[in-house]
Parts: sequence; C-alpha cells; structure tokens
Amino acid sequence: MESKFKEDVARLWEAHKAHMAEQRRRYPAKRIVAAVAEAHELTVDELHSVRRPRRYCHARHHAAWELRRRRQDLGLSQIAAHLNRADHTTAHHSYTTFARMVAQGRYAAERARVEAILAEANNE
Repeated sequence: MESKFKEDVARLWEAHKAHMAEQRRRYPAKRIVAAVAEAHELTVDELHSVRRPRRYCHARHHAAWELRRRRQDLGLSQIAAHLNRADHTTAHHSYTTFARMVAQGRYAAERARVEAILAEANNE
C-alpha cells in the first residue's frame, strides 16, 4: 500500500513539474508584461515606471494578476521584480486589488486583449 502511495506521489510530482515547464515555455514573464502593457496602451517602460497615474497603476495590478495566474511557479517577490517593484507586498496588493476588480466585472476587454495577444504569440 505504501509503495503504491509513493508511486502515485512520484507520478503526480512529475506531472506537476511538466506542467510548470509548459507554463514557463508558453508564458514567459516578459511576454505577459508586454501583452498587458499593449492591452492598456502603454509601453513596458511606462508599466515599469514609478509614476502613479491611475491607468499605470491599474495596468501594473493587471500584470501582477496575469503573472500570478499564468506563472504559478513565480513567487510574489519574483512577480514584484518583473514589475520593477520593491518587494512581495506590492505584488500581493496588486494581485488582490485586481482580483477585486475582476470580481466586479471590470477590465474584461483588457483581459480578453491579453488573452488574444498571448494566443497569437503562441501560434507564431
């Protein structure tokens, strides 16, 4: 019985590693950030900037949300680094803020645009 359990765990672990490798291949973090910037009609430099106009902040929140959804192997500190932010608390705040917006039905067009951009990039 214990041997069967160990085999199942090993099989599941290998499947998990393969899934994470596929996520890394299909959705490089830089591509996700660029897609969000394009969907919000910003440049990547504007998304990374320290400026705080609402449209920049919402785009950064969206980028953190997309990174967390599509790249489950990235920790919050890594997500913050991809967005040129100081630490994990900023990424966590961005993720939860945008998740609230999604629950309210906001930014559906931008999310659909990111999906289309990433699908197009994966078909090339």
